[in-house]
Amino acid sequence: MKKYVFITLGLLALAFCFAEESPVTLYLQNQNLETYQQAVNYLIKIDQEGESGMQAKLNLAYIGNLESLRLMELAKADIENLKPGERFALANLYLEMDKYDDAIDIYNLLNEATPKWSCPWRHKGEALYKSGNYEAAKKSLEMAIETNKEHYDAYLWYAKTLYELKDYRNALNALETAFDLTEELEDSGFDQVIPEEEINQLYQELQKLTQNK
Repeated sequence: MKKYVFITLGLLALAFCFAEESPVTLYLQNQNLETYQQAVNYLIKIDQEGESGMQAKLNLAYIGNLESLRLMELAKADIENLKPGERFALANLYLEMDKYDDAIDIYNLLNEATPKWSCPWRHKGEALYKSGNYEAAKKSLEMAIETNKEHYDAYLWYAKTLYELKDYRNALNALETAFDLTEELEDSGFDQVIPEEEINQLYQELQKLTQNK
């Protein structure tokens, strides 16, 4: 509900800024890809003129977010007819927006339809991890590894998950397995990159926790 309140307020504010008829107001009145493209071109032109400061860029960001939400709702409404790759892309968008329940629901559909596809298992593991459901994340990441023994990111998230479960020895083993692989072996283009500094910090912490054990 809160999301729609903010969207409504944003629409009112943006419409006020463009009180005269413009491609932006036309887009707000009739949202589709054609009116969106016209609004984008209009705002880019204003920005290039260099007299609007950051306003044109911020308006671009706003209508871009609005269009993303609109397209995602269209895709979700047609979820039964989406191809696996389309479902995966939609789930990843929800994951990026921290809408974990929505993402997990779609990953579950993918797991049922394509159980040997490692990436949805891996991404569901990430969504479950970020939801704080570490036991379920562990199971999903184990499936990601089972279906692709060279799934670099799966081992990283598996190590992070096992760390939260205080299974430090196996977490260290998972991390060291990842170090023997390369990111190029990853077969998904939608992966959130875990900062190298975070990986190294986890590795050092796990070494301390498992020392002499």
